[in-house]
Amino acid sequence: MREDLVVGLAGSGGDGVVSAGESLLGAASSQGFYALMTKSFGSQIRGGESSCRVRLSTRKVLNPGGVLDVAVALNWEDFRRFGAELPIGPDTVLIHEAKAGAPPADLAPPDQLAREIRSVPLSELAKSAAGTDRAKTSVVLGVLSGWFGVPREALERGLEKKFAKKGEGLLEANRKALAAGLAFATANPLAHPRALARPAAPQPKLLCDGNEMCASAAVFSGCEFFGGYPITPSTEVMQILSRELPKYGGVVLQAEDEISGVGAAVGASFAGKKSMTATSGPGMSLKTEMLGLATIAELPLVLLNVQRGGPSTGLPTKPEQSDLFQAAFSAHGDVLRPVLAPTSVEDTFRLTVEAFNLAEKYQTPVVILSDQEIAQRKETVDPIDVSGFEILERLRPTEEQLAQGYQRFADMPTGVSPISHPGMKGGNYLAAGIEHDRKGAPTASGAVHAAMNAKRFRKLDPLQDRADLFEHQGPRDAPLALVSWGSSAGVAREAFTLARARGLPLKLLVPYLLYPVAEPVYRAFFASVRRGLVLELSHQGQLYRILRMFIDVPAGVTSFARSGAQPFRADEVVARLQQQAEGL
Repeated sequence: MREDLVVGLAGSGGDGVVSAGESLLGAASSQGFYALMTKSFGSQIRGGESSCRVRLSTRKVLNPGGVLDVAVALNWEDFRRFGAELPIGPDTVLIHEAKAGAPPADLAPPDQLAREIRSVPLSELAKSAAGTDRAKTSVVLGVLSGWFGVPREALERGLEKKFAKKGEGLLEANRKALAAGLAFATANPLAHPRALARPAAPQPKLLCDGNEMCASAAVFSGCEFFGGYPITPSTEVMQILSRELPKYGGVVLQAEDEISGVGAAVGASFAGKKSMTATSGPGMSLKTEMLGLATIAELPLVLLNVQRGGPSTGLPTKPEQSDLFQAAFSAHGDVLRPVLAPTSVEDTFRLTVEAFNLAEKYQTPVVILSDQEIAQRKETVDPIDVSGFEILERLRPTEEQLAQGYQRFADMPTGVSPISHPGMKGGNYLAAGIEHDRKGAPTASGAVHAAMNAKRFRKLDPLQDRADLFEHQGPRDAPLALVSWGSSAGVAREAFTLARARGLPLKLLVPYLLYPVAEPVYRAFFASVRRGLVLELSHQGQLYRILRMFIDVPAGVTSFARSGAQPFRADEVVARLQQQAEGL
């Protein structure tokens, strides 16, 4: 019995590949499995290739997995387009549509080609059982049930949820297709059975994606205004908030463009409302000037950037971690703003709440760097206990401060000065993009400008000591290190466990706070280190380069980086770490 199973499916748009993955995911989660599903598409508006990969496990799932245990190809042309996203190996069970023919000779190197290749007449079985070949993905689900032990009753409930509102006839047709696939699998068993073990004590779980988690956390944090513009892969946040935020007295504005969306959010913050916007790389480029305005006016703002492959339009439907430079440095003048990064669907909730708290506490824009994988992957999550969360509000002026000549930008010891809002008696001030004195009046004084720059930087000094925004595993004195962030951190965590099991003297650091660089945290971590890797999905290795700007990174620590749409695998990370360890 297997405790972990990674399934990948690929076909053309309209084949229902992603829907089949969602049915498989829902069935697994209802049975108490930990599960995760990623999906990937071509960049066409309509049609093109689509795929998904689903990982099912009796243990907590940290990432989408490496080489597929099961690969399903509805046609070879679309399957091959996903390349490293759907890797196969000798132990993969490769299932393909019979009418697609045998696998092409160049599908994989000879030593990586699956030893068990099964041709299944999916369209034929679907047409015979359901009257239409459009039910072939339900046949696939039946085959997976028969060969790998995915519970049939759970799959049937998934079909009911999907098709019940579309008519009993359609539901019954897909039930028959599911049964046909199961019958085929029973009549044609695998050469090497590999059924999935059942969870010992199944517990109820949430099933959601990162964008849903971010939107939920925004509501929980007290967000009162969202201004944005649709852009893949962040659009779902605006869609969810447009449905949910008005229920809590909030407002959502879908603006005419990216600039207007963030401009409205900055205006709402000036008006005293907790505000948010969301975008991806191209939209972040357009929002940059408004972020500078929020910085100099010291206005709280949360900006979610769901990263995708760049530059320009780039790879709009694929993940990448290449917007870190943009998040940290895309501003003219001396600007410092916090940048946070979730590593999973689950911790997206906590990091979004943290972003709102930092924005309100320090009166600054805060950037959340998610990415396409985290934002759009479905993941089972244990129910979140929100009782331990603290929700912070911005510092308001007292009646005494308002009565004695209110100074909006007073030079407080912390750098954080009380912020009023329109309608607050005695709280009027000018909020603009021009440099200003303590009361907000414009100035061209170099001395005042220097003092205000110092104030804006000083207020973020406490972030240097936020060790709680870092995850540290392994011995403190280990000489071998692994650092990773964002969606790649899940692979790093699994690689860490595998490497430690091999006896490697390894420790792991996962930063949730990427910028400003918390120098004391990194110095303490690297103190014992002689070799290591910084793992991230960007061509330049952007975090590695930023760390070298601020920290004396040990010479033996190198960047392990690559461009997007080529996910890391835990086994290849372990192999790199093994090479590093040999040099100790």
